[in-house]
Amino acid sequence: MRIKCYLLGGGTNGYLVWDEQSREAMFIDPGAYAQAIADDIRKENLTLSLIVLTHGHGDHIGGVPQLRAAFRDAKLAAGADEAPLLADVDRNLSRDICGEAVAPVPDLLLKDGDTLTLGALCFRVLDTPGHTPGGISLYTEAIDDGLFEDDEYTGTLFPGDTLFHGSIGRTDFPGGDFEALKNSVRAKYYTLPDDTVVLPGHMGGTTIGLEKTQNPFVRP
Repeated sequence: MRIKCYLLGGGTNGYLVWDEQSREAMFIDPGAYAQAIADDIRKENLTLSLIVLTHGHGDHIGGVPQLRAAFRDAKLAAGADEAPLLADVDRNLSRDICGEAVAPVPDLLLKDGDTLTLGALCFRVLDTPGHTPGGISLYTEAIDDGLFEDDEYTGTLFPGDTLFHGSIGRTDFPGGDFEALKNSVRAKYYTLPDDTVVLPGHMGGTTIGLEKTQNPFVRP
């Protein structure tokens, strides 16, 4: 597996993820469109098959229309309970925080336990409400050796805005729920191996083990 991170509008991390053998790719959370994304997809000779949204806030969906226009065969995927946010500029906060952003109706509505595949790679969908009512995360046992060259890891988690390095996503937005977020972190994340790499929607990467011991907001 290979991963490339892009710092997009609003300081959002967007991730291009692909299987090295099949060259099949997905993009996670295109908060804004950058020509570099399309350039890299074509340079690497990738087939973009999926655009996955961890949640529906405007700073994570703003680039969807342009990315889909550039790669028309890519299917849009989001949590089944998150779809109402995607087309509502008030509910997805984009009117206030990043300019009005909407996304089309998803082709795939995901729920807990679903799987997404890219060639030989398999990603498990985790329902992780709290930051938003229908937020999801993706977990795979695959890793990108190029991201953390000095250590060995056993999996990769894309939590969106549920968990950050030493912090958590805000729950004071409409639909946010601090207790639900804590339960998502404890039940879905803290049961993963400690050496799981965490690649969040904002800020730098971390690991599950580090967050279990040092995150002041959610203790095991």
